[in-house]
Amino acid sequence: MTQKIMIIAGEASGDHHAADLIKALKAKNPDYQFSGIGGNEMKAAGVELLYHISQLAILGITEVIKHLPFIRKVLAAVKKELQKDTAAIILVDYPGFNMRVARIAKKMGIPVIYYISPQLWAWGEKRVEKMRRFVDLLLVIFRFEEDFYKKHDITAHFVGHPMVDQIDITQSESDFRKENRIPETPPILGLFPGSREMEVRNLLPTMLAAAEKARKEFGCIPAIGCASHLPEELYGEICEPYPDIMLLKSQSHLLMQYSFAAMVASGTATLELGYQQTPMVVLYAVSPITYWLGRMLIKIDNIAMANIVAGKNVVPEIIQKEITVENVNRAVNRYFTDADYYKTVKKDLGRIKEVLGDGGASQRTAEKIHSFLSDL
Repeated sequence: MTQKIMIIAGEASGDHHAADLIKALKAKNPDYQFSGIGGNEMKAAGVELLYHISQLAILGITEVIKHLPFIRKVLAAVKKELQKDTAAIILVDYPGFNMRVARIAKKMGIPVIYYISPQLWAWGEKRVEKMRRFVDLLLVIFRFEEDFYKKHDITAHFVGHPMVDQIDITQSESDFRKENRIPETPPILGLFPGSREMEVRNLLPTMLAAAEKARKEFGCIPAIGCASHLPEELYGEICEPYPDIMLLKSQSHLLMQYSFAAMVASGTATLELGYQQTPMVVLYAVSPITYWLGRMLIKIDNIAMANIVAGKNVVPEIIQKEITVENVNRAVNRYFTDADYYKTVKKDLGRIKEVLGDGGASQRTAEKIHSFLSDL
């Protein structure tokens, strides 16, 4: 029997994870029909998109305030779609927006499934009550999250991290270099400026200037891992003063694997680099008000997921006004000049693979959701 399901992801990583989940769900029941918000991968998996993630690339509190009229428009479209005999809604990460959708769906009597829980363990525990009130099935990707919610008398199901299956390196470094016309011996310096246009505009110019210094000093080859959903013109415009910088599209995991070191915007990419044990320098920048409010609320010491999951401050985090060419260059240079430090960082990043465990997250998640939907 056909069941209409809405699914919402607001970022590139969520688009990947949601697309894999949709495929796994369709393997359970080909009659599931999906609509919602996502990116190219969700669309390719068969989702009828109301909005594309590129339209929702809003980061920070002040940025959200500026876009409130548009956000209200999107929420109205979601509510209208939910009224079309929707059996359930699946929310994937993106908590600022998705928790508002959860409230709307719950008021309409539509079951709410949350996959990749908001990081309430980082933001303090006052928001836990919202999960209790608005979410019917909670699926988490870190084992410690299951314990966190249990402490609050909320049942959460640990399904593993979907990223583990998505990092599937089959191409050798030699073939990767040949394909992209990268010489065999110089070390590669990977640049990952984020999946939102605003992040790229804010962070990439500093990354490029620092990378150019490293190129001249160490002979490394800087290469940018471009977000597939962002226009090539964006990168071309920012990179114009740096003709020696390479642009690689849809090859981010390969670039992460074969980079000697990396500069990266704080986010899921830090976890992906950490999983592949690639030493990195993490950059994080939002508006001053967003940062100030965030520091008031966040209850943990680190911002980078790689450091959080590793359980210690493994890689440097450069934040807000500290993001200068000199500071980024200094942090990157240490990987090239201090062999013992480099080895220690790689070893400590190995903890991430131990924590994330085996693959199969999408299949386990699909089994939980399919069982839940079958009981409706």
